[in-house]
Amino acid sequence: MVNASKTVIITGGNAGLGYETARAIAMEKRDWQIILAARNKERVNAAVSELIKVTGNQHITGMILDLASFASIHHFVSEFNQLDFPPLHSVICNAGMQFIKNESTLDGIEGTFGINHLGHFLLVRLLLPQIQKHGSILVVSSDTHDSSKKTGMPKPKYLHPSIMADLQKSDKSLENIPSSKKGQVRYTTSKLCNLYFSYELARRIENAKLSISVKAFNPGMMPGKKSGLARDYSGIMKFLWNNVFPLMRYFHPGIRSTKQSGKDLANLILDNNLAGLSGKYWDGPKEIPSSKESYNVKRAEELWNWSSNVLELEKQI
Repeated sequence: MVNASKTVIITGGNAGLGYETARAIAMEKRDWQIILAARNKERVNAAVSELIKVTGNQHITGMILDLASFASIHHFVSEFNQLDFPPLHSVICNAGMQFIKNESTLDGIEGTFGINHLGHFLLVRLLLPQIQKHGSILVVSSDTHDSSKKTGMPKPKYLHPSIMADLQKSDKSLENIPSSKKGQVRYTTSKLCNLYFSYELARRIENAKLSISVKAFNPGMMPGKKSGLARDYSGIMKFLWNNVFPLMRYFHPGIRSTKQSGKDLANLILDNNLAGLSGKYWDGPKEIPSSKESYNVKRAEELWNWSSNVLELEKQI
């Protein structure tokens, strides 16, 4: 077996987009170590075994990571640093949740904001010193962040991070929105926050003169049983998501399979011609502008500074 030369970490790598991204990388790069980071030990181990079987690539490992727990994130990074893996080349921030009912993280943060933004923010900040030269950070956002797109989702509602992070304050700020839509607003807002984080991270890395690229990625809508996004949906909506919506990808370019989007996401680190591009937004295989709202530098700085303070991190990288 060829020794591994680089390491890639994929959050939420045991299913859906993360799994398909891991498969695409494993097929292309036999000498890369791929780490599937997920919270369920049985599921991640099953995914590792299946990927090794279908790709023939032995350099695939599962590690436990719960983005809803600061302690779990710190433990993951500490364990990663102690293990004898090849140099860290890429971190793919893929895991994401959409809660229909009110949920909080183990640290008392509103669940969608806590997992989709704050958990990944902490993970990347802690791993950043380990990322090698010409490495990359990929953040999975969504076209639902853009209210000008017809995604069927409500537009985001960005507020001060202290409000978005507090379940009671968040509820009050969304009191004029039907309860069935609150979770969707929190989700689209978290995807907007992913872009603020990506762009601010890219700026700070450039200012620090580090050769690490940051890319944000829209996978499109990926309905179907392989996606875990609908796990909190009602019975009817779950049926439509799993059985009806996938057929619409033949008529709507914004609806894609996890396999197609996984290849597109993997290509952002596999294609050497894209390696130096940073601070950009990719819609599948194409670089496009994100929403006008997403380029608000003051909001990006506010979110960065607040997140750093809450997590007791230095603002500078």
